[in-house]
Amino acid sequence: MKLFSAEQIRELDAFTIANEPIESIDLMERASRVCVNRIIKLVKSNEKMTVVCGMGNNGGDGLAIARLLLEIGYDCSVFVIYFTEEFSKDAKLNYGRLKEKFPNTAHAIRSMDEFKSLTNSDSVLIDAILGTGVNKPIEGFLSEVVNYINSTFQKIISIDVPSGLYCDKSSKENESIIHSNLTLTFQVPKPAFLFAENKTYVPEFEILNIGLSEKGMHTIATSYFYIGSEDVATLLKPRSKFSHKGTYGHALLLAGSKGKSGAALIASKACLRSGAGLLSVHSTKDSLNALLANLPEAMSLVDSDLDHISEMNKPENFDAIGFGPGCGMHDDTQHVLKKLLNYFSGRLIIDADGLNILSENKTWLSFLKPGTILTPHPKEFERLTEKYEDDFEQLKGAKHFSLKYNCILILKGAHTVIAMPDGNVFFNSSGNSGLAKGGSGDALTGILLGLLARGYTPPQAALIGTFIHGYAADLCTAKKSQESLLISDVIEKLPRAFKKLEKIAERNRF
Repeated sequence: MKLFSAEQIRELDAFTIANEPIESIDLMERASRVCVNRIIKLVKSNEKMTVVCGMGNNGGDGLAIARLLLEIGYDCSVFVIYFTEEFSKDAKLNYGRLKEKFPNTAHAIRSMDEFKSLTNSDSVLIDAILGTGVNKPIEGFLSEVVNYINSTFQKIISIDVPSGLYCDKSSKENESIIHSNLTLTFQVPKPAFLFAENKTYVPEFEILNIGLSEKGMHTIATSYFYIGSEDVATLLKPRSKFSHKGTYGHALLLAGSKGKSGAALIASKACLRSGAGLLSVHSTKDSLNALLANLPEAMSLVDSDLDHISEMNKPENFDAIGFGPGCGMHDDTQHVLKKLLNYFSGRLIIDADGLNILSENKTWLSFLKPGTILTPHPKEFERLTEKYEDDFEQLKGAKHFSLKYNCILILKGAHTVIAMPDGNVFFNSSGNSGLAKGGSGDALTGILLGLLARGYTPPQAALIGTFIHGYAADLCTAKKSQESLLISDVIEKLPRAFKKLEKIAERNRF
């Protein structure tokens, strides 16, 4: 799914109106009906609702939504915030339709005293004040309204975007933004929804298909995408019945050190659950003893040092290598990574302590082979590059880093960013906060390593691996709490996650 800027969204609306063809007021009506169909599943019929509308097209959506809710019997109060005297054309039409059918419902609000005296804080508030066109901070009377809503109402549903939030740049300068519980957004998620800095305003969002032109979406160029199960399923390769273990590659994992055996075990299990034909694990004696007791399918290469990884022989024997989980930053461990960067020409993924070693030796970044995958979390990425002012600046930094070093950067987070060396950036749609625990990154490294060994290209492995890591976690929460989720639970759900994606791929092939 493509992601669009605010300007591109306006372009898509205009394309739909011109080419469907459909009048703008009818497109607004269609969007409002889709919203109402979702709202009535979320709000009980005996609950009161307060719809707060602005004067622009987002307000027009709210006015239409209010009329449709009143028509089906909801107790709905409507407030129009007069922060300007002019309605947009379609908002004016919908205001007239509402007044004609329900003449005593809409209240014109020009002061905070009016608003406070008429609103019911126990109701569900529908926020339709400002939409995607916001490009400067809210001030004055409108700011007072937004701040009052935030401090007074417990249940808030925003239409398309929380009022006051910029869609495609940081909103850190804005002091007044609606704190929605849920945002019902039209057609595509807005880029701002995918960043941690906006978690207060968009803790949850749902994408509503309002029938914007598929041709228009195809026509508008963007380098930002949002990946889901359908996208990932198209990348899957069926296994051949005539294949053997050598068909699916031999992976090498360099992981673990004294006190960190678990990282090697987690990554190894995830690797073998992700399609690799063979896996060899190079680690310390104690780590390998723990590994082989739990995972007899893995082969082992024992390091001569009892404490940490200090050596590596014949990396050319492997199709893909993963380096870093729990390996520490000892001098000879660093030398092993340098040797890998200089002499291994296959598929490589670097994580955890491998990234910390690179941050201490930034000149080694120039040794990265094309398509190398790096998987930092935000703090690791800052150590590799610099500290960023906001999440949008960090996104630019990730894109620049990937282009500069011709690598794939997987910047981990709630909507993990996958920056490709061709300039395209993908946001992941799967996963939940149950993954916010030790070992989660080790599992992702193992999944990616398994996919690389199995024969997927680095871009394919990055997209499939990132999605399926989160997807397996989502499947876990059908029966387990996010609070108590363990990464071992997630690994055990990988077979089901792959199976569900394979079914989608099979359905699409026939």
